[in-house]
Amino acid sequence: MATLQKIRSKGPLLVIILGLALFAFIAEEAMRSIQSASNESRQQVGEIYGEGVSVHEFQNLVDEYLDVIKFTSGNATFNDEQVAQIRDQVWNTYVNNQLIEKECEKLGLTVTDAEVQAIITTGNSPLLMQTPFRNEQTGRFDANLLKKFLADYESMKANLAQMPAEYIDYYQSLYNYWMFIEKSLRQDCL
Repeated sequence: MATLQKIRSKGPLLVIILGLALFAFIAEEAMRSIQSASNESRQQVGEIYGEGVSVHEFQNLVDEYLDVIKFTSGNATFNDEQVAQIRDQVWNTYVNNQLIEKECEKLGLTVTDAEVQAIITTGNSPLLMQTPFRNEQTGRFDANLLKKFLADYESMKANLAQMPAEYIDYYQSLYNYWMFIEKSLRQDCL
């Protein structure tokens, strides 16, 4: 009975302690929500013309470039120094492309799909000479081989169950490589 009397006499103190604990809990949650807003800025690798470049977007560009290098060189592994060099190269290329795009936007310059198709049809770009779509006799880029590949790729996507896995992987890698070349053609033309 004496213990209950002691607890009752300390009632206002217990209410204050519980109130402070509840306030601390609410304050902690408020701080977490403020930190999550500031974490957005931490998720950026840089800023170009006031627009942030997210870690995710940059990593996708690095992965795309690594896949291109793997496809063209056959090298499937890279050491830390090579990956760091590739990251630097991707960043420099990205910044240059953003600067060029911004200046071209100010001037009203764009590259249309028809212009890209004309470059592909003529086959004069050095980028096209790096693709496997070259004529065996002349060694020059052959737009017909590219068209055949793209048609084969579309039919392969429709019949995935009938294709061996290694063909699917190769066609997907080659398609991704072509998408990179096409994007690079557009950027070079700009």
